[in-house]
Amino acid sequence: MLLISDSEVKQVLKMPECIEAMERAFAEEARGIAVSSPRVRYKVPPDLDKPGYMANIIPGAVPSFGVAALRYDSTIVQERVVGGSKRMDFRYPANRSWGFFMLFSLESGEPLALIHDFGLSAIRVGATTGVAHRVLSRKDSRVVGLLGSGSEARRNLEAICCVRKIEKVRVYSPDKAHREQFAQETSKWLDVEVQPVAGPEAVIKGADIVMSATNSSEPVFDGNWLEPGQLVTTIANTDGVHRRTEADSATMIRSDFIVLNNRQTAITNQQRELLDLIEEGKFGWDKVCELGELLIGKHPGRTSAEQIIFYKSNTGVGIQFAAAGALIYEACRKAGLGRELPTEWFGADLSEWTAKGFQPAP
Repeated sequence: MLLISDSEVKQVLKMPECIEAMERAFAEEARGIAVSSPRVRYKVPPDLDKPGYMANIIPGAVPSFGVAALRYDSTIVQERVVGGSKRMDFRYPANRSWGFFMLFSLESGEPLALIHDFGLSAIRVGATTGVAHRVLSRKDSRVVGLLGSGSEARRNLEAICCVRKIEKVRVYSPDKAHREQFAQETSKWLDVEVQPVAGPEAVIKGADIVMSATNSSEPVFDGNWLEPGQLVTTIANTDGVHRRTEADSATMIRSDFIVLNNRQTAITNQQRELLDLIEEGKFGWDKVCELGELLIGKHPGRTSAEQIIFYKSNTGVGIQFAAAGALIYEACRKAGLGRELPTEWFGADLSEWTAKGFQPAP
């Protein structure tokens, strides 16, 4: 069994191959082959305005990769008001992320690897965004309007640039220094013109793609600003602990259709930003589809250059960790990376029972 560090994950996992792995995993799920169970989160104490412990648990399996995965993210969070807006603040008392996932063999049930998930998290979210943009954005998309200037914003922009020939990016985040630094760094990294702007409306005007990757708990733009033909993507959602949305009701109502990663998680995590509009009769479930359904042709996808489409990347799913984990594990094995741990440390010895002919249940 391998213990694979965050630095090793970032060394071996590249965005283009991760995009292909995500497409394969979501298509398999839509065909009923791969499996994802809805995400589970809890916070202690439950009060949002108090710092407290939050767990994030995500399971899933992708048979074509031969693995199952279980993510467990352990962190301290608090919702705070900054500059008049609610946002999620994650705290790291030891300056370390205590998030990882286990990778298991579907053939033997044995654990294969324990992998740090901090760097991977932004890559697999970005890669899934890349899949969605390849099937939903107009092929002539050249301008991205970006809200956010953190790690998620970087990786999601990278993925979009992998699937479309982006020529210009306009970026806004509330911290002027952060957005200017982001523009300077990503311009060189992605070889694309990145321009910091003074507000969200300037981000959206004239953009082909609107990408939001923030830590906000509240809408960060006005859906009435959206223009025909735009693909809008957000990644912050209600999760069973916090009610969060980067997009307002106008965005969802004006969109021709809405794409989710996982419909069942929208229900189990009580993503009221979407469910309330459906229950109020603003639109029905027939306006909502899953990403995998687009990939296998169950949903037609974009049928007009004028359509406004909202990709609500509404949850992390286990198939993302299984598919990306398989790539990471094989690459580290080939490169001799990772720390080897005795596999037997992670399993109880049943030889006394099996020698007597018993097959005890776990």
